[in-house]
Amino acid sequence: MLWAMLMLLLASYTAWAQERQVVPLHYELWQGEMNFIVSLKQTASGNVKLPKLTEPLFFVNPFADDKRLFALVKENGRFVLYADTNGNNDLTDEQPFWLRQWGRTLIFGPIPMRYYINGRTVIRHIGAYVPTLRNGEVHLILLIVSRWRGMIMWDGKLSSVVVMDMNCDGIIGEGDTLIWDEGGDERHLPTKGQVGINGRFFRYQVAPTGEELVVEPIQVRTAKVKFQGEQLILNVEDKSGRWRIEGQKGELVAPVGEFLLVGIEISRMDEQGRVWRLMANAFGPAVPKFAIPETGATLKFEPLQVSLIYYRKGEEFEFYLDIKTANGMSLRGLTVDYRMPPEPKLRLMALDEKIIFVTERQFHYG
Repeated sequence: MLWAMLMLLLASYTAWAQERQVVPLHYELWQGEMNFIVSLKQTASGNVKLPKLTEPLFFVNPFADDKRLFALVKENGRFVLYADTNGNNDLTDEQPFWLRQWGRTLIFGPIPMRYYINGRTVIRHIGAYVPTLRNGEVHLILLIVSRWRGMIMWDGKLSSVVVMDMNCDGIIGEGDTLIWDEGGDERHLPTKGQVGINGRFFRYQVAPTGEELVVEPIQVRTAKVKFQGEQLILNVEDKSGRWRIEGQKGELVAPVGEFLLVGIEISRMDEQGRVWRLMANAFGPAVPKFAIPETGATLKFEPLQVSLIYYRKGEEFEFYLDIKTANGMSLRGLTVDYRMPPEPKLRLMALDEKIIFVTERQFHYG
């Protein structure tokens, strides 16, 4: 009896996953891997009321409700950071932040920033640290130290979703990231968009406050896109916005229409059983058009075009490889079994027939 009830419950979840989902997201502090997120350069203090500070450095970042000022000073040989956490253009009512251990990194914070969004005050946390460049120039780097988490139902299973405020402005929107973790396979998506996975299509959007994710199934006219490989991800744009479309085993079901092809990610297995993964994208005028008629289409991006570029600096030369797809997209990644492939070598030959080989140099990724 209990087993039958569990099966009925799972079936109801599966049916629900085909319908509109409103996924609550819970805000939390996070001590994950720190990345350079927002680099702030020095600026003037403007009309902000200041406490007595000795040789302060000022930085400004645009936030959800206004710009906020940061003041960096040295006290007893250590940096101290003041932040306008409440947005009242007054640092005299703020407490200083000292460097502290946060995960594996020393940061200022977490700094509780108060914002006024959609008629109410919310608190969001950021971190900061200070690198000094070789020329002595000081920057302030803002870091992500918080996120939103929730669970979405997909194919009868619960999958984790995480939302990150990538530009540290306190509001979720353009430039931020939604990470959908399906059994260890992560999809990194914008916080608003349209997705097609193996013939199922939906649109989604994260609320500006980050507190919920809305997912709605949509009906579209579809056709098949043929490709050579195990998996294909297309990032395309049309009048309705950007789409991420996924397919497997040489076939991808996509909406019918005229698109701009802004990115591809394709996996293919070689004769030795190794999985090669190629990622390419395009920007601006270089973005190729990609038509998907009702009769279907075939993705053509080969052969790859490899160009050798060099720059002369005095008596030295710097060489670069520029790799593009046949349709003009730039290669942005190539892996073999999720690792970087062997680095290619450059062999320089002399024009004099008596000297065939001159030198050999190895390229480096970066």
